Amino acid sequence: MANEPKQSALNETWLAADIAWMLGIALLGLIVRLFRIDHQPFWLDEALTWQRIHLGLSGLVSDSFTNRHMPTYFLLLQLISPLGHGNDGWLRIPSALFGAASAGVVFAIARRLGGRGAGMVAGLLMALSPLQVQYGQEARSYTLVTLLITVALWGLLRLAQDAPRAALDIRRADAERWGWATYVLGSIGALDVLGDAAPWLLASNLSLFLIWYRLRSATSAGEGAATFRRNWLLSLVAIAGCCAPFYLAILAASNRQLLQNFNWIPELSLQHLWVVAGSVYLMRMTAVVKFDLLHTAVPVLGAMVALAGCVGLFRMRHRLEGRVLLLGVVVLPLLILAISLFKSMLLPRYVLWSAAPFFILAGLGAAALPRRAFPVAVTALFLMGAVNLGPVYRVETKPRWDMAAATLAANVRPGDTVFTDDPNAPTMLTVLQPKNGTPIQANALVTTQFDQAIARWKQGGRIWAVSGRSALGKRDDVAAFKSRLAALGDPAEEIPQGKEITILMFPAPEESAQN
Repeated sequence: MANEPKQSALNETWLAADIAWMLGIALLGLIVRLFRIDHQPFWLDEALTWQRIHLGLSGLVSDSFTNRHMPTYFLLLQLISPLGHGNDGWLRIPSALFGAASAGVVFAIARRLGGRGAGMVAGLLMALSPLQVQYGQEARSYTLVTLLITVALWGLLRLAQDAPRAALDIRRADAERWGWATYVLGSIGALDVLGDAAPWLLASNLSLFLIWYRLRSATSAGEGAATFRRNWLLSLVAIAGCCAPFYLAILAASNRQLLQNFNWIPELSLQHLWVVAGSVYLMRMTAVVKFDLLHTAVPVLGAMVALAGCVGLFRMRHRLEGRVLLLGVVVLPLLILAISLFKSMLLPRYVLWSAAPFFILAGLGAAALPRRAFPVAVTALFLMGAVNLGPVYRVETKPRWDMAAATLAANVRPGDTVFTDDPNAPTMLTVLQPKNGTPIQANALVTTQFDQAIARWKQGGRIWAVSGRSALGKRDDVAAFKSRLAALGDPAEEIPQGKEITILMFPAPEESAQN
């Protein structure tokens, strides 16, 4: 413990090489997120983003609150959308930038706590995590929230690292203003972007309690504990004052039923726990519309990261910063697990930001390697991480509604009906249909009502039945879908559209009779 001040002072001194590493890791994170950023089509959440940002300002705000979202991120996308000149992939660029910046901040935190080696490993893990890259290629706000919470974590760890300065009156020039400012502003930003950040309040305030308790236990710092408590209270007031109005607006717009529309989330199970743990922490990738892990190119990588995380936690077990990191990792998943006992809420994206403190712990653990072995380990991590990302760019993780929309737009004719059992399919077909072609709805009725479809079929129109999913939830497979359509006879055409979608074309009764 006597060497901690010396080590802390050493870690405060940044060299040009540290800055170069931080920028290099952020650049690497940006490259892997921008590479083939538009090769996957929008899935449902992104299609809803597209629809929302094309509403007027008042419509965007109202639709966001009604659907339990903050309007802030969608306002940002609405602002930049004209710059894309009709290229929907442009809406994913902010997520790539925020994800890359998160990797740089993770490097900075681990560098501060454990030196350059710890920062290199932690930053590379954040930059090359398949799940982080996946959400860095998605037009949603998860990577921005992760970045803001990581910034807040940086401030919180500064407070834990130098508790006596954190306990000084914030008006004093030598107070830990940077720590308090980044913690408060990062927390406000995250909470005002997405409600998924709410558990950060619990994790961070438990950490602040530990800092206060450490100060209070020191016989010479009783007065400091009182000042720290006052600073802590001011931070709570600032965060609540800037965030409460948004959450009250969501509560009012949703008729106080915040959890009413989450029935599509699969029930809690051991397999689902493994999917979340493997994808968030252990360098695996997951399907977007199925609760399952996909093939990994480097199976051993996850075990190595898990071991490094455990070693890092062991090395930090006596340090206040280690307890802050541990709370940052476990509070979010444990809270969601507790909620899931009553209402299933466990999804990888809902615990995404807890990967940052875990990767920092893994970096601190890897820094225990012998100095001679460390360059080899970092090189191996880079190569394995890059290879492990391969499936992210090759595997179909999002249903090809773009292919289905293009096929239908090119083939439907007046009087046809497009029937689907997915209630969100009309939205997908509208958003993803070819921009310069004739809209599907101009020639055909798109419906989820089978009675309506069969009535139009009896009047002489063809039916294009689309089997597929747009998001998580129970859906019939193609065989079960066909059995539901038995009254239409056998389809004249069966057109696969990627792995998840199949289009069945049933001719009009007169055409069937002629054949």
